[in-house]
Amino acid sequence: MTSPGIEIPTSKCGLPFLVVDGIPYHSSYDPKRESARFFNDLKLEEADVVLQFGWGLGYGADVLRRRIKPSARVLVFEPNDKILGLTRSRFADDPVWRDHRFQFVSGASVCQFFSHNPPLWCQETDKILWVEWPPAVKLYGPLLDELRQTFRSHLRDRAANLLTHFQNGRMYFENVIRNFRHQGDADLGRLMGKFKGQPLLIVSAGPSLDRNIRELRGIEDYCLILAVDTALRPLLEAGVTPHAVIIADPTELNARHVAGALPKETFLIAEQGVHSSAMTAATRRFIYGLGLFPDLLFAKFGISRSRLNVWGSVATAALDFACLSGSKTVVLAGQDFGYSWDREYARHTIFDGLSVDSEKEPEILARDIWNRTVPTTENLLAYRDFFVRRMKSEATIRFINATEGGTLTEAAEILSLRDALSQCCRRPVPARALMESSHQTRKVSRAPLDHLKRALKSRSVDCNCREGFLDLVAKEATLRRDAAAQHEAIEWGLEVISVWEDNQAH
Repeated sequence: MTSPGIEIPTSKCGLPFLVVDGIPYHSSYDPKRESARFFNDLKLEEADVVLQFGWGLGYGADVLRRRIKPSARVLVFEPNDKILGLTRSRFADDPVWRDHRFQFVSGASVCQFFSHNPPLWCQETDKILWVEWPPAVKLYGPLLDELRQTFRSHLRDRAANLLTHFQNGRMYFENVIRNFRHQGDADLGRLMGKFKGQPLLIVSAGPSLDRNIRELRGIEDYCLILAVDTALRPLLEAGVTPHAVIIADPTELNARHVAGALPKETFLIAEQGVHSSAMTAATRRFIYGLGLFPDLLFAKFGISRSRLNVWGSVATAALDFACLSGSKTVVLAGQDFGYSWDREYARHTIFDGLSVDSEKEPEILARDIWNRTVPTTENLLAYRDFFVRRMKSEATIRFINATEGGTLTEAAEILSLRDALSQCCRRPVPARALMESSHQTRKVSRAPLDHLKRALKSRSVDCNCREGFLDLVAKEATLRRDAAAQHEAIEWGLEVISVWEDNQAH
C-alpha cells in the first residue's frame, strides 16, 4: 500500500524501488547495487557518527551495518515520514531496525532535531561523516538547507562550550569550592512555576536600553523585573530597582557588575560557580547549576541544584528561567545582539565610555529591526539564534521584543517598550512577595568535599568523582590521555580543597 505521491514499482532486477512525486528515489535497474556504489567512496570505517539525509527503502542498510565500527552511531534523517513508515512495514524483518547503532528521525522532527536542547549524541573527539542521498537532496532541498544550518549552529555551540571548558574549568571549580558555604541558599527551582500567568521583563544592557529605560520607572509593581548582571547599574541610575539580578560568568571582572551595587531588597540569581565577590554582594540568593561537576557529587549528599541553559551568555540563562517561571508574557528590553550606534553596552555599566574592542572578535554586519546594517559578532548572533530557537519552542508564551533596536527580528513581536508595558503590565504583580515566600535556606555539611578529597587522593574510580573532576578542570588532558597533566590537575584540586579547609578553620 502506498501514499499519494509515492509509488513502489519493480526494478529491472526484480527488487522494488521508490518513486516520489515523479522522481526516482532509487535506480530502476538495480537499487541495491546503486546504493553499494554510492557508499563505496565514503570512509565509513573511520566515522564515529554517520549523519545520513535520505533513506528511502533502506538499500544502504547492509553496507552501513557491515562497514561501520561496532561503536559507531548512524543517525538517519528521512524527510518523508510516510516513506519511513512504508519501509518499516515492507521490510519489517530487516535487522537494521533492531541495531542499536541506528536512530531514525522523520517528518517534522528532522528540521527540529538540532534546535532546542540538542541531544548529546556524540563526543568532542568523534569523527562525523555527513551523507546526502542525491534524490533526497533534489526533493527536499529547502529542508536540507535548514538542517545544515541548525547542525552548523549545534557544532558552533559545542565548540564554544568545549573552549569554555578549556579556559574556565579550573576557575569554575575553584569558585564552587570557595562558594561552598552558600550551598545552603535556596535552590532556583523553588521559583519555577511561581509566576504563572504573570508578565516578566528581562532587562539586558545593550546600547538600545538608553533609548527607553525611562519607561521602566514605576513599573516594578506590575511585573517581575529580571535584570542581567550588566543591566543592574543602568537600572539603578534610572531609578528602577529590579526584583532579581541573574549572573553566570565566573570571572572577577564580571562580578563587579553587582559587587557594591546590589540593593538589599534585590535577590541574586547566581550560578554556583560565579566569583565569590558576586555571592557576598547579595543578602539573599537563589542558586542554580549548569549540570557540570560537582553537581552529581553534591546531589549524592542531598544538595541538588536546578539547572538553567547558559549558552555563553547570561541573557540565555535569563530566557531559560523566564520560560520555566510560568510567565505568560516575556518582554525583552536592551537585547540588541549587536553594536547599535557602534556601542557595546548601555550607559552606566562598568564599561561605560569604552568603545567597541574590534580586536576581541571579528565584526560582521547584520540587519536590525529597521532593516539597517549594524555591526555584530559571530558569538552575539549565536546567542540570538539560541533565543530564536527557544522562543519558537514555547508556543504558550507571548514574547515581545521591546528593545527598539538590535538584530532580534524573529520569534517575537516587535513593539516599543511603552506599548509592551501598557499592553501586558496592567495589574499589580506581587513579585517580591512571591520571591520572599520561596526563599528557604538550609544547613549543609562538608561531607561532599571530604568525599571528593578522599576520591582524588586515592585516585579512586569507583564513584566517578575523579573522572568528573578531570572532565571539568583538565578536559584537554583527558581528551589527549595525558597522564602527567591529569596528575597535576588532581594535585591542584587537592590544594584548592586544602585552602578552603584552612579558611574554615580560621
